[in-house]
Amino acid sequence: MRRSWSNAGAADDVRVVKREDRYRVLSTRYLRNRAPVRLSECLAYPFTDGPGVGLLLFFPPALWLLSLPVFDVIAVLRPFTKGDWALGLLVLPVFLPLLFSFVMTVGYVLLFLGEMLVASAIGEMDHPRWPEWHPNAIAEGLARWIWAFLFGAGLVTLPIAAYWARCGEIDLTDRVVITALVILGVSYAQMALAAALLHDHILAANPVTVIVAVARVGWGYVPSCIVSGLALLMIFGAASALLTEHVSFRLAAVSLWVFWIATLYASMVVMRLLGLTYYRNAERLGWFRRRPRWSAPSRIGRIYENS
Repeated sequence: MRRSWSNAGAADDVRVVKREDRYRVLSTRYLRNRAPVRLSECLAYPFTDGPGVGLLLFFPPALWLLSLPVFDVIAVLRPFTKGDWALGLLVLPVFLPLLFSFVMTVGYVLLFLGEMLVASAIGEMDHPRWPEWHPNAIAEGLARWIWAFLFGAGLVTLPIAAYWARCGEIDLTDRVVITALVILGVSYAQMALAAALLHDHILAANPVTVIVAVARVGWGYVPSCIVSGLALLMIFGAASALLTEHVSFRLAAVSLWVFWIATLYASMVVMRLLGLTYYRNAERLGWFRRRPRWSAPSRIGRIYENS
């Protein structure tokens, strides 16, 4: 007699895994635990995988080449202060194609940093894969970053301007107050950026969502705010020194190269710290369970591979 197998609960034991879920299941063993975030691991993160090292090696020369003519632009803009508008209007259109290339390159870098934030928010140990060079994707990524920056700038610019107008000459106490205001604005802006990226919707970066998220994370959000604020102050301070200090062209060119390396490195550290802060508090926030639609699939532990 032929025996047949039957099980009324077999449907509960069989699960069909879609392609994108299969990558998520395979990558679970590459996830970080939810232990407290250490600054040392964030500082070492850019050097732990191929894409981060590639960002530090290949993009500073490109950004340096595209931004080096800024010293010529400063020299060209001087006729504006002298009333010679004809020379300025004649020369400035030459730099428009260069400006477009620079914006697209920076937009691609920001798109990759957004991928790094998503990967860190999921808890992945590996770096994300390189995004595709697509103008629409780059434009959308720039829109998310600009939206978050405007929210943060609107929060911090008016208080700083009002305080600056009343304090007169800047002393040590004034620098401390201005630094605190910058950190406050950055803390709001980066949470707005995380909301826009992880929710996959720019309207998620609204004050209600951001303030509620900051309140839920609590004191665990303070280290990320301090590191991001100090990084932003150092970047803007270095950029201001490059544009205003009168140095030789050779020294300015070398300093500009170092500036881009330091900026990219600091940006990756900030994105890693912000993403891991969300990952540690994911149950309190509950913003997303899967990768956003704009984000590329995980590299699932394939070191130095982008496919």
